[in-house]
Order: sequence, then structure tokens, then C-alpha cells
Amino acid sequence: MSKSASERVFGLADLVDCICENAAIRNDDNKLINPDFFTKFARINKLAATPALREIWRHLDGDSARNVLELLPENTVSQLTDIRGGDRPKTKWQIVQLELGRFFFYCEMVEFFHPLESSSIESTRLNDLLNLVQRCMPSKVVFPRLKSLSFPLNQSHYNPNLSGLDLTQVVHVSVHSLAAFPSQLIHITPLFPAIRTLELTNNLVTLPLWKGDVKGAVSTMLSLQNLAIAASRSITPHILADIATIPTIKMIKFNARTPNYPEALNTTSSPRQPSRDLILKMTGGGFDILPTLLKQSQSVSISHSVLIFDAIDKKTIKQPSIDHAITTIADTCPSLKMLTISNDEPHNNILFYLIRSCRDGILGIASQTLQPLTRLRCITTLHLRLTAALIITPKFLNQIADFWISLQYCYLSPFNRFELEKNNEPLLHLPDIVHFASRCPSLHTLGVLFDLEPKNIEWEGWFEQPSPPLVARAMKKLDVGSSGILDHERTASIITTAFPFLDSLKWAKPFFKSTMWMSDRESEEWAKTQNLVFGLCS
Repeated sequence: MSKSASERVFGLADLVDCICENAAIRNDDNKLINPDFFTKFARINKLAATPALREIWRHLDGDSARNVLELLPENTVSQLTDIRGGDRPKTKWQIVQLELGRFFFYCEMVEFFHPLESSSIESTRLNDLLNLVQRCMPSKVVFPRLKSLSFPLNQSHYNPNLSGLDLTQVVHVSVHSLAAFPSQLIHITPLFPAIRTLELTNNLVTLPLWKGDVKGAVSTMLSLQNLAIAASRSITPHILADIATIPTIKMIKFNARTPNYPEALNTTSSPRQPSRDLILKMTGGGFDILPTLLKQSQSVSISHSVLIFDAIDKKTIKQPSIDHAITTIADTCPSLKMLTISNDEPHNNILFYLIRSCRDGILGIASQTLQPLTRLRCITTLHLRLTAALIITPKFLNQIADFWISLQYCYLSPFNRFELEKNNEPLLHLPDIVHFASRCPSLHTLGVLFDLEPKNIEWEGWFEQPSPPLVARAMKKLDVGSSGILDHERTASIITTAFPFLDSLKWAKPFFKSTMWMSDRESEEWAKTQNLVFGLCS
């Protein structure tokens, strides 16, 4: 009997592997978001089972740590204990070997092992189990594909959480309990010869802790390229100055926190080092700290091609702080290629803070504030995602097109049109967007607010020409945010003609009725526009 088409498809190992790799959806922490899909996929046949299970077991954190515990029943664990004590009858050992075979089959799929997110009881049980297995089978590596690991420091040079693990291939390490046992960090660094990323974000790193233990340990990691550290905002310049003396580090990420004791916010002097590039990331900081950090970088010959500031403190979102930060970026980062500034709230309550900000009189960031950035001729990526609107004028867009000839990604916070509606400056219209995109030959992603009222459209019939002069062939993604819309057919015609290779159209769907976001009717109009652009309806 001949096989069906689906049976033939799921009988090809390479194709099944490709399906699983492309179907996996993971968050920023690499955790699988759609495990149910792979649970069902694994039941198709034996060939599909292994790649599907590999995606499920690739990342083990606190939630999935209990899965390892369930691989070996309690009676098998007790038998392992007896066997280790010398009682090894042949029949019992054969049964245990079968159970261990199943245990190692799944453990061989693990690449990310972060059990510390689990409860203390489960974490202890898991460590005890791994230690027991390792003692019974010392030649067997529990996680042979391990790439990422988190563990706590303790008072002993030998850490039981690391027993039975092949640490020579681990490239990402997250260390906990640093404040309790800081002197032990230097003793575990030789265990990770291939380390690329070190995270010290579980405990606040003070200046004495950095100078006393952490800096020395980091300096010995010859392969280290990325360092993430939680530190009070006032000592980040000191850390940045010391990082300049460690040439292997290419990226520093600060989880900036408010200091719990007074420290002076100033730059530090350091012997001048050879010029080098460093990716700078910061979460939880503020606009007021940026100039200090950037001037410190300049003083130690560090340049930044990538600046990422995430979750900017709302208290520092004031026009003088923003103006100073933007000007300092333009003055100190001439080779900047990527700039990201975001102050999104993490729990889907952006609108609450947006309304509160408007009541507090916080104005939208206007084109003149961003004007200094036009001096940076190497920009390829600009991502500004703020709770206040960005008031962008056609003149400023033209300047961007003139100076940023390599621009590929431009996202200008197209959320709130509150300031856009009350502003008296000339506003952007869809023809302005098309004109701008057509002048940026490499631009593939654009997010910006604009106005679509017919009285403001000056290019009547331009999109109906056989060969319109303004076409942005590189554009792939367009985010219109809360831009208003009146006629979905007219809008779809313009977008289809101007962006012939567009594959994504997004807009800000309303949380609830508010004049600061689009109305339900406008959201429906954009949905109809999307259907027409991508041929989803007649």
C-alpha cells in the first residue's frame, strides 16, 4: 500500500528537523513559548519524536526542573543508592541501566540548564540526583550539549552544582549568591575556558565588591566577550573605566539600580587605552546618567557603535534631560550605528502611564530634540519606543534621508497621537512617508505616526500612474501605530503601489476607547487595509 503525501513528508529526517527548528517560538530568555505544539508533533511517528523532544528539553529552568526528577522514579533512585553502596545484583543493575538510559536520552538534549528559578526544595532534590548519578557513573556526562548554566556560589571551592557536567563547552554563565561568597568567583572561572557571556545580575554589585573580587575574576576570563552586571547607577562609570583595560570584552550591559548608600556620581580617571569599540546596554537607568557614562567612555578611548537603553526611568523623561542626553550621544559617538531608547512599561499597562504622563504635562519629543543625531552619518538602526509621542516633521525626515544614507531600520514610537493632534507644526502625511522611504534605498522597516485626512493629501492620483516615481522596493515592514485612517481602499492602493514588496503591516490595536489611541473603527479600517494589501480578501 502506497504512503500518503503526509507520511512521505514526515518520513524525511532532514525535513522534520527543519520543521521543528523553524516552528520553535522562544522568548528573550530562550524559553519555549509553544511546547504544546511539539508535544503533539512528537506523537506523529518515531522520526518526528526526537527533534520535537529536543526543542522541549533544550531549555531547563525552574519550571521544567521537575521533569528531570520525574525521569527516574523514587524506587530507581533508592536502588542507585544501594548499588553505590556495593549491593549490585545483576538483575537489579540491568533494570536500573534501562531507567538510566531513558534519563540520559533526555538529558543529552539539554543546552540551557537554569534550575535556580525553581523552588529551593526542587533545586536541592535535583542537585542530589545529579550528584548521585555522577557518582554511580563517573565516566558519563549528564548534559553533553550544555551551553548555558546558572548556579549559586557557596563557601566551598568545589561546587556540588557543577559535578558531572562538562563545563568546557559552556559559553553562557549566570552566577547567583555573589554578595554572600564573592571571593569564590575567582575559583570557578578556570572551570569555564570557553565562556563568552557572564551575568552577575542577581545581586547588586557595589564598588568595593567590583574592585575587590569581581574585576579580578573577570580579568582572568580570556574568552569573555559579554558582561551583564547589576550595579548602582553611581558606580557604572567606575566599572566602565575598568572595562577599558579588558580588551576581550565587546559588550557591557548595566542593570542600573538606585544606590542604597551615597556614592558620588562622577567620572574616574584611567590610563589612556588604545581606542576600541564597546556595545553598551543599560536597563533601568535614566536619561540623566547617559551623558556621564558616554563622557567616561570618551575619556578612556572607548567608542560605541551600539547603544541600547531599555526601561528608562520615567522620572528622567523630562525635556532638559532628553535634550542633554541626545546631544551628548551625537557629540561622543561619531561611529554610532545602532541606537535604541525604550521606556515601555513591562506589564501591558503602557496606556496608564501614557495618560498620567500627559496629565503631568510631559510633551512629546519633537524633531528639534533629535536634530543633533543627524550628525551621526553611520546610523543604520534607530529605535525609539516611548510612552510619549514623537512629533516628527517632513523637514526632519528629509534631513534623515540626506544624512543617513545607510539607514535600514527606523522606528519612531508610533503609539500616541495626543501631541500630534494638538501640535501646530506641519504633520507627516502618507506621501511624506513614501517620499522618505523611496530616498532610503536600504530601509526595510519603518514605524512612524502620520495623518491620513484627505484635505492634507496633496498627491491626488499619483498612485494611479503606470510608473509612479516614488517606490520603496526595499521596504518589508511598516508600523503605522495609532495613525488615523478614513478610507481603507485608498490607503491600501497607496501602500501597495509605494511598497510593492511589503510583507508586514502593523497598527496599535486599541486597549479601550481613548482619543490617545485609535478608535475601534480605525482599527477595523486598518484591518481591512491589511487584507487588501496582502490579498487576503477580494
